[in-house]
Amino acid sequence: MNGCEEQAGRLAECLEDINGSLVELCAVFRVKRQVLAGADMKALDDLLEREAAVAEVLFDAESRREVLVEDLAAQTGASSKRLVDVAAALPEGPGEVLLDAGIRLKSTVATLVREARIVATICQAAVEHYEKLIRIISGAEITGPVYTAGGCKTQAGRASIIDQAI
Repeated sequence: MNGCEEQAGRLAECLEDINGSLVELCAVFRVKRQVLAGADMKALDDLLEREAAVAEVLFDAESRREVLVEDLAAQTGASSKRLVDVAAALPEGPGEVLLDAGIRLKSTVATLVREARIVATICQAAVEHYEKLIRIISGAEITGPVYTAGGCKTQAGRASIIDQAI
């Protein structure tokens, strides 16, 4: 095994580390959906710690990946630092291993994006709900009657919760 093949093996391992971190992040997002629905703040704090730990591992693996790809592209004379180009510049076996790792990683990224969108949608719905509640309670959506030359055009607005209490 030559230096390029060893470097390709290290890159494939790094891609697997990244994939593992992304799978863990998917699991965090799936649990987060349930925690958000249950409004369990303690569990949410725990999840945020878990998410931060996974993000740190992911950042370290991504940093390693950047260095490995740069070195491997230089060693092989690949036309770019894209995985497909680096894999094409390698012998068939190591190139296939890299492409397989890249395909698994791409699939995991797609799953992670779907999970993140679900969590984002839940969070956005909660924000919209509470913003509306705040406007209702504070009276921000209460409008008074509209008068025209012919008199009152609309019904009088409801009094805010504070106005009703006083």
